[in-house]
Amino acid sequence: MTRAERMSQNLNRALHELFAADERAWLLGEDVVDPYGGAFKVTQGLSTAYPDRVLSTPLSENGITGVAGGLALCGDTVIVEIMFGDFVGLAFDQIINFLTKSVAMYGEYTPMRVVIRCPVGGGRGYGPTHSQSVQKHFIGIPHLALFELSPLHDAADVLAAALRRGEPSMLFEDKILYTQPRYVDNRVDDRLAFELLGADRNWARVYDPAAAAAPTLVIAPGGVANRAIAAARKAAEQGRNVEVLVPARLYPFDVDGVLGLLDGADGVIVAEESTAGGTWGSEVATRLYAAAWPLLRRPIELVSSAASIIPSAPHLERAVLLSADTILERIMHRSTGEPAASGAASRDRAAPSWETPGTVVAQVAPAVVLAGEAATEPLRAGAAPAPRSGSPLTRLRQARAAEQGVAVSVPKLNNNDDSYVLLEWLVPAGATVEIGQAIAAVETSKAIEELAATHAGVLRQDLAAGADCVPGSTIGYIRSAGAVPAAAPPVAEPSVVTQPALPGRPLPPPQRRIAEVVATSHREIPVAFTAVRVDVTAALAYARRAADETGADVSLTEIVIAAVARLHEQFPALYAQLTGDGRVIDAAQPSVGLTVDVGTGLFLPVIRDAAKLDLGDLADAVVELRMKALRNRLREDDMAGMNFLVALNNTPGVIYAQPIIPPGVTCALSVPDVHREVVLDVGGEVRERMMADLGLAYDHRLVNGAQAGAYLAALSAALHL
Repeated sequence: MTRAERMSQNLNRALHELFAADERAWLLGEDVVDPYGGAFKVTQGLSTAYPDRVLSTPLSENGITGVAGGLALCGDTVIVEIMFGDFVGLAFDQIINFLTKSVAMYGEYTPMRVVIRCPVGGGRGYGPTHSQSVQKHFIGIPHLALFELSPLHDAADVLAAALRRGEPSMLFEDKILYTQPRYVDNRVDDRLAFELLGADRNWARVYDPAAAAAPTLVIAPGGVANRAIAAARKAAEQGRNVEVLVPARLYPFDVDGVLGLLDGADGVIVAEESTAGGTWGSEVATRLYAAAWPLLRRPIELVSSAASIIPSAPHLERAVLLSADTILERIMHRSTGEPAASGAASRDRAAPSWETPGTVVAQVAPAVVLAGEAATEPLRAGAAPAPRSGSPLTRLRQARAAEQGVAVSVPKLNNNDDSYVLLEWLVPAGATVEIGQAIAAVETSKAIEELAATHAGVLRQDLAAGADCVPGSTIGYIRSAGAVPAAAPPVAEPSVVTQPALPGRPLPPPQRRIAEVVATSHREIPVAFTAVRVDVTAALAYARRAADETGADVSLTEIVIAAVARLHEQFPALYAQLTGDGRVIDAAQPSVGLTVDVGTGLFLPVIRDAAKLDLGDLADAVVELRMKALRNRLREDDMAGMNFLVALNNTPGVIYAQPIIPPGVTCALSVPDVHREVVLDVGGEVRERMMADLGLAYDHRLVNGAQAGAYLAALSAALHL
């Protein structure tokens, strides 16, 4: 299979190819020269290769664009990089009154080969002024074409199409895509394929070759394409056929490229990340109505982000931006014939979220407790039938159930913990909640999970935040609004004798869970420890080369994880698990955990089948897990299956650390800070090298000292790349 470039690499290659082929090409932008290479590293290497034609400019989008227009009037090709697309509004005057007008206002056609690159979109926590999708503000300007990068198009093709027009163009680039790989070999995954349509290959069609039903078409540009694809996968699991259509050129809209797909389609949805009103989706719908009215079975639907600023806080940002579950909700409402909830993502928040990690559905069961009776449970196979619906006992139970509501129970979240911590209630007591709304956060020893309601009603909280809770326990109730009694008059509280406060303060819940794991490790695992000093000079140089080649954030951490994964086959005992009855279970594949300390807790996410990943994909996996930890989005699945731990103790100045071995794991490798060391080489010359004291903590029941020493020697050799 073809090695997939990351989008930033793909665009960087396209720019290098353009500059190699066109001696009159210029690049203008803020901080675009090496070693910085642009805010998103897209222009790396260009100023080194073409120092006279790649220029870093002052912070003036209006000035940059004006200079680009002057160069274009002289017949040159100009690429302008706007550091964040939010600031392209500062160049609006130059775009609409100079660049685009110059094509036709001098009495003859004048080529203006200018492409304005604009990183856009949210999802990275950059806040209100660095996360917007501004495409819609530039629709309908004569002689201005709009393009957008997607994971299905080659950036070189898109850039060439923009320049071929001989008119100013804007190239929008969803920032969330930069580190993601392109789709190649006409495959999205094992189920979905894609093809490029039209003479100019403007349209990408993502489809299931095995599907036979009439598809719902979702038109989604740029970074929204992946969200639409995720929604299509979920819809397929529910029996719906969805095809995703992704254009490279947004405006002028290419109607002809999709006309052949409209005939026989069940319907059309246009998804975009901008806010509703005057949108690209409106332009698409207008053009399709005019050109293909007889082919459309039903009205075109539009979905977009909420009419709001874009917050920096991850959970608030997710609530505002268009998500896969919003697209999926529209698909499923359309397929069932139900009226879809109108409006933006903010009005779809009550719908169950399939995209937001960390959300599980709270177990809800009727809870009716009479004097001397246990809580009623759902009827099990073989159990005696319930009393007749008309019996007094049944009517009493029904009345009590209506008053009590449905119990919110804690589900079983993993097989390691007997209890969890109710970290916080996400909505206040007495608030009205909707089906699918996250109502509580529960912390396990590994992750924080949100509990979502499966019933609508008024929330009653029966357990205080910070308290322990066990799987199956009831922490509150959801009652129908009509069953909530009016507030009763205050009743005098009986006098109580208060106990004096205990000295000190309790451990915070996250630290308490860490303490339990550490105590279990010390109590149950006979640990031995061996350390070795390793020259990592070559490994660090290799990491820098790999980062340049792959565009990923490769560091010593990824080099070590890759080496640990490769050593699994040679040292299987260090990756095995010892069961409680003394049996040894060998690991089929290395699944390497790493420590992620976010300040409020320590997490151990796992990279499964690490030996199968190249360094670029491994670095992406590490970044993704760290971001999930920072945003409290790690799930139990993200931390399951570990059979070796890499403990990062790389705080500056730390040269030696003995890691804790988590229960169920045999070995933990500590990676401390790298320090410089001056030595004499064999020729008597003074040289500097970079050293790290790697330490291996191991379960002495499974691994002996000789094995540990041999393992560290092999690891040291693997790092001499």
